[in-house]
Amino acid sequence: MPLQRIISNTLKDDAVTQSKIVDLAVTDAKIDGMNASKLSGTTLPTLDGSALTSLPYDIGFIGGFDADLAPDDLEVAVYGQLVMARTGTFEGEVGVMDTAGTGSTVIVDVEKNDVSIYSTKPTFLDGEVTAQSGTITTSGFVTGDKVTFKVTQVGSGTVGQGVRFTLKCRV
Repeated sequence: MPLQRIISNTLKDDAVTQSKIVDLAVTDAKIDGMNASKLSGTTLPTLDGSALTSLPYDIGFIGGFDADLAPDDLEVAVYGQLVMARTGTFEGEVGVMDTAGTGSTVIVDVEKNDVSIYSTKPTFLDGEVTAQSGTITTSGFVTGDKVTFKVTQVGSGTVGQGVRFTLKCRV
């Protein structure tokens, strides 16, 4: 049979089968960007999670609740402490309050190893239940760092109640 010349840069449907692909011929570069839905088989290999980076690592705190988790008056106090289990970065925060403080702002703080991570602390403005973001100046943390959440001002008329505060982090 004479050789046929390929005159098009396309292959006929189903022309390349598994038996025609040399072992290890499909490289990582050729797979890059492949949709995970294309992975199939009865058993897939175990994946090593250490290669996954820049993952969300959010940390939540609460303050100003009674023993039954009903909103209660905030106090100037420490409301939570933990030790970081991973190395990563602080990226921001979100905070809401059930009852707004009035007369002055409610101010919260996060410390890493007893030093604030903020140059400007997150605040709940007079009469507001949503926190204004702080300015983070200490963005990094490592395994073993102690992180503390505290309330440093509660309002001077009506005391704020029921704060929920989440640090947005990445590891």
